[in-house]
Amino acid sequence: MQLPFPLAPEPDDMSRENGRLLFARGSDFLKGVVAMSGLPPADRIEVCFAGRSNVGKSSLINALTGRKGLARASNTPGRTQEINFFTTDESHYLVDLPGYGFANAPLPVVEKWQRLLKQYLSGRQSLRRAFVLIDSRHGVKKSRRRNPIFAGFICGHLPMRYDQSR
Repeated sequence: MQLPFPLAPEPDDMSRENGRLLFARGSDFLKGVVAMSGLPPADRIEVCFAGRSNVGKSSLINALTGRKGLARASNTPGRTQEINFFTTDESHYLVDLPGYGFANAPLPVVEKWQRLLKQYLSGRQSLRRAFVLIDSRHGVKKSRRRNPIFAGFICGHLPMRYDQSR
């Protein structure tokens, strides 16, 4: 299979250790944001996780940081209602975005999230990567392909595997 991009070289031992330490040195919840005016200073690299409601964004942040309860994960779609910022070391933010698609929230609230997400994704200078998590049981839905939030963005897709016993 021909990839549309070159593969990165295998990291050397020092780079691999630096990557491990990025999360091993400690991660903490910084703040939840409901408006662009509440964003923390753009003083470090940001990596955000987006996806449909209940796809596992919060669970992925917990797994990356090794802290089970850092990001609140729930079986209730729409639980994350803010842009949540987590610090890693002193150099990065991990960002948990509200889900799109089905959520147990009133339509005006969901529309407000969507406006906030579009502003954040299109206007945050320190945002370096946006990963869109895809439920591997359903694949990429048509609504994701035409979702105005992601129009014009190149996003990495991370297929998420679900364990039915969860």
